[in-house]
Amino acid sequence: MAVTEANTTDFAPQANQMQDTPDSRPVAGILFLLLATTLFPVQDVIIKSLSGGYAVHQIVFWRGVFALPIVAVIAWYDGTLWPLRLGSIPLQLLRAAAGFSSYLVYYMALAAIGLAETAAITFSTPIFVTVLATVFLGEKIGLFRWFAVFIGLGGVLVIVQPGAGVFEPAAVLALIAAIAYAISIITTRKLGKRTNGGSMTLFTLVFFIAAGAVLGLIFSNLQTGSPHPSLAFLYREWAAPSQRDWLLLLALGGISGIGFFSLSQAYRLAEASVVTPFEYTYLPWSVFWGWMIFGSLPGYSTWIGLSMIVGAGLLIVFREAVKGRRLVRRKGLGILRQR
Repeated sequence: MAVTEANTTDFAPQANQMQDTPDSRPVAGILFLLLATTLFPVQDVIIKSLSGGYAVHQIVFWRGVFALPIVAVIAWYDGTLWPLRLGSIPLQLLRAAAGFSSYLVYYMALAAIGLAETAAITFSTPIFVTVLATVFLGEKIGLFRWFAVFIGLGGVLVIVQPGAGVFEPAAVLALIAAIAYAISIITTRKLGKRTNGGSMTLFTLVFFIAAGAVLGLIFSNLQTGSPHPSLAFLYREWAAPSQRDWLLLLALGGISGIGFFSLSQAYRLAEASVVTPFEYTYLPWSVFWGWMIFGSLPGYSTWIGLSMIVGAGLLIVFREAVKGRRLVRRKGLGILRQR
């Protein structure tokens, strides 16, 4: 989920607003971004491997617990740990709830379908951001970007294949994850300069921990006979992790912290228009790990849809860059920002 909390990076609102300076280091920024896109698919692999024995809300809870101190250290390093600048509490709650919902349904989808299919559908986030921005932010979209939107939505339909005999309902969960993530991005834009990356991320992580605990209390006491992996992942009771699984949960927190830091550095050192296209390197890693660990490769329809979604996303990024670099710096369209 990714999810692109895709907007400004969690620790880089200031970086997205920076002016062109001699300190800009695009190569270093790209390398940090590539580090993040290498790490986050490993997180997907760990969670998919744990989905058969643990509840998704339990994994979300422990990931948040282990990530919180790492993120706090990064926020301290960035100078955004204290004082907290939350701006609008209702908007922060909406942003956190949208991000949590996106993360939750993303991994529910991942329990049933492949890494590549789930990631490809979720990478339609910039398309939904573009559409929602016209409604909630009053942004004007020309024919060029509308063309990109329709190409991207067509790519989603090619992968999801509604009405087809091979239709998998979990693909809809991945689509919901993309829409929820787009809502979190729009909310971040609405918050604007009233908050900062450290405050937003810490607030979101605390929300993830609390929401994971609440869902654990609710769904652990409900019974369902559904054999579908996504529903089983949601309704399963919490279980005591083995020593190996504790290490995997700890690794999730470490990956999150290092990944957040890498994204922060990427968007601090380079323009969003430079580094955002490299977020799509997440997809080949998803294909690779899906093949190596789970022995699955995407079908031809997924490759076609994936190409259409990536092409549409890059068209949107390109168009924003052409329309004005200040716009791109302020309102980057990355997908991984809230993974």
